[in-house]
Amino acid sequence: MTTTTATTDNVIALDSVRRPRLQQLSLWTQPDAGDDLATRLATAPGLVRPGAALWDDARTPIHPLSMESAYADPQLLRDLGARGARFARELGADVVVGAETAGVPLAASIALAAGLPFAFVRKPGYRGHEVDEPPVRGADVAGKRVLFVDDAVSSGSSVERFTGSLVNEGADVIGVFVLVDMREVADSVSSVAAALPTESVASYFEVLDLATAHGLLDATVHQLTVDALVNHWTNDDPRWAQLAQAA
Repeated sequence: MTTTTATTDNVIALDSVRRPRLQQLSLWTQPDAGDDLATRLATAPGLVRPGAALWDDARTPIHPLSMESAYADPQLLRDLGARGARFARELGADVVVGAETAGVPLAASIALAAGLPFAFVRKPGYRGHEVDEPPVRGADVAGKRVLFVDDAVSSGSSVERFTGSLVNEGADVIGVFVLVDMREVADSVSSVAAALPTESVASYFEVLDLATAHGLLDATVHQLTVDALVNHWTNDDPRWAQLAQAA
């Protein structure tokens, strides 16, 4: 489990804040098996896809994640909901709100486990069949303490847009719960996402470590990919050829 709490002064940039911390990380170490839920998430069939794709259309590779695969197993989805419900109770949430669409199943599971009202927030800019269709469906969020739920957070741009819609409806967004926190591989994080208390089941690198430890990812490809992400290989770095051969 990973929990972060920040202030609005913590607008995070890799060059100034995150990179020194990331460079201290082992490129691949045997992960702590103590968090069974993180292991079950990382090894859910289809969640971690083998191989290396591209990050934001740049050359830097990244192992893609199919977060919806975590929802296929009812037992896992129930236990993910229980983890989120604990965070909701710690924050004193009144309503659990999922982001359309990937956050909806998780938010519903959390709401059921916590015994709290459920709602979902439409993608910003959504236009439905009704004139002036409300952006939030389900429980009323006006004047309520809201836990916002999504599958992942990286740069925080989605968190900022979705929570902006909730605030416009009168909600007090008090925290964020996600499956995977990917802010460690983002170049920067929005001030809104940096300020909100955030809990995840695992970080992105933790998911990759666990997937590699359980044979779902090739260890050499994983090591080179994480090295490229952490250290931002230049275009003429000879290790690109190694990565292509290993993949």
